[in-house]
Parts: sequence; structure tokens; C-alpha cells
Amino acid sequence: MSTPSTVKRSAGRVFGAIMALAAIGAALALAVALMAGVSSLNPFATKRSEHADSVVLTKIQDLSRFEAASGRFTTIVDQQTDTKLPDWATGDRVVLDAEGDVSASVDLSQLPTDAIELSSDGTSATIHVPEPVLDAPRLDPDATRVVARDQGVLNRLGSAISGSNPVNDQPLYQRAAEKLADAAGQSDLQDRARANTEKFLQSTLAASGVTHVTVVFDAPAPGQAA
Repeated sequence: MSTPSTVKRSAGRVFGAIMALAAIGAALALAVALMAGVSSLNPFATKRSEHADSVVLTKIQDLSRFEAASGRFTTIVDQQTDTKLPDWATGDRVVLDAEGDVSASVDLSQLPTDAIELSSDGTSATIHVPEPVLDAPRLDPDATRVVARDQGVLNRLGSAISGSNPVNDQPLYQRAAEKLADAAGQSDLQDRARANTEKFLQSTLAASGVTHVTVVFDAPAPGQAA
């Protein structure tokens, strides 16, 4: 049977063990704190960070050329060739009805490393891209055709005698392409291309956590197509 003195000594030993463990824990916590403080003061301590915009830039460059807008245009090429003789004798007139598409695109493949300015928290970005450029017109072969051709009597007679028909309509098609390009340049195609590019880049960067995107269109370098 335990005596009061035995119980008292057992309780004292338990209390002492608890106090010892508490002292060891406090000492360890103090040591960790001191080590952290010394590490922060160490001028040779290293800290690794990562530029988040590198992945975003690569993702945009992989898109290469972005076709931002496209327009459908039509034109008529009406050309007449005259000589000193009357038109009914040697004149030549041809009419081409042309239809085709012109696209406005933005080249994203050669963006420099500083094209994207990312905020410290990675939620806002300013991106510099080239101005949209108008691509060469693409004539629709199914909708582009010669609708009228009128040759003078002597021209038709010469073709019948020689058995040949030296008709070259290539200049007509080239002229039609030039007229479509002029029409596209006077339209709002490039304005629509800028707006579509902004929406496209905003949705693309949103997948990387960038919620606010400002797009700056830089003028092309001297000698570069506008």
C-alpha cells in the first residue's frame, strides 16, 4: 500500500519530467528562430524566383501568325485597248468580275523577351505586339470570271486565220487583286483585327491567371510592311 510520502515523490517526478520536456521544446523553438534570423542576415544566402511571363510568352509565340479578321470584297475590271483604227476594227475590250478575301493578321512568332510586362502578383500584363498587316488578296476562282469580251473584226479575223487565240487575262487578275487590296486598306478591317487580337490575347492569358491585359500595337520597323 502506497504511503502519502511515496505518492508525493511520484507526483514530483512526473512534474519534473513535464517541466524538462517543456524546457527542451522551448530551447528547440529558440534555436530554430535564431537560425532563421541568422539566415535572413546572411549576405550569401540565396533565394530562387521564377519569371512567370516566360511560359506565357512561349505560349503566345507558339501561335505564330494570328489571323485576326477577314473581309470579302468584289470589284470590276473593265479594260479597253484602242488603236488608231476604229474600235470596231481593232479595238479590244474585256470585263472581269472579281471576288475574293483579304485577311488581316498579326505575327506573334518573333515577339522579344520583353514583349510582356507582368505585374508582381501575375494578375496584370501589358503585351506589345506588331500592328495587324493586310495579307495578299485571295481571288475566289469560282466567283471570278470574264463576263464580257469584245474584239474588233480584224482581231477576230486574224485569230480565225491563224487558228490561235492569244488571249492573256493574267494582267486582269493582277489588277483585280490590286483593287481588292486597295478596298481592304480603306475599310475597317485593320480596326476589327486590333479588337479581335485584344480579345484573343485576353482569353489566352486568362488561362494563365492573368485577369487584366493591356495590348499595345507597335508600329512596324522602317522598311517593314505596314
